[in-house]
Amino acid sequence: MDTITFGMGCFWGPEARFGYLPGVVKTRVGYAGGKEGQPTSKNTLDFTEVLQIQYDPELLSLDQLLTQFFEQHNSTRAPYSNKYRSVLFYQNEEQKEKMYQKVEEMLQKYGVIYTAVEPLEQFYEEVTRHQKYYLQRWKPVYKKWCQLHFGEESLVQSTLAARLNGLSRGIGTLEEIQSEFQDPILEPLWCVIREELKGEREQTGDTCSII
Repeated sequence: MDTITFGMGCFWGPEARFGYLPGVVKTRVGYAGGKEGQPTSKNTLDFTEVLQIQYDPELLSLDQLLTQFFEQHNSTRAPYSNKYRSVLFYQNEEQKEKMYQKVEEMLQKYGVIYTAVEPLEQFYEEVTRHQKYYLQRWKPVYKKWCQLHFGEESLVQSTLAARLNGLSRGIGTLEEIQSEFQDPILEPLWCVIREELKGEREQTGDTCSII
């Protein structure tokens, strides 16, 4: 497994979007790039909010992740704070080379971008209540998740949590997740999700009929 770390604004949205990508194994949010001590939720000092992804390079390439990085946020807009800047952190020479290549490609395309490339010197993991933020706020689903044996301690380690966090933001489908996770123990969870999704469709008028 390989790991990549980057900042692209508030880390909750990117964690949901990247967590749904096939090949992503784990996601966690935290802080990197600062020099002033140890950041916390209440005081991030000079650190940047970042997403760290563990992924299977046989299913998802570094090039694909870098493409997604630039597609999923506006790197041509100057950051209004160090906390929310656009930055790619490299952990080895391969990452460094490909990150600089991608930045140069974007410069040729847009003329100006504000994405930094820096070595990853330290990563500080955020507290649990900020991990899989949207899944935790999908209350009926998260309650069933905890009842099944998972609980908040597995939010960082679980691939399923990463997928559900994306689904909670309308990314992908339940059927796709079910095809990846076929353990019968999950059926009560699927039932709750189906009811939640059904309720959302009814509220928005997004219903289907067979003619």
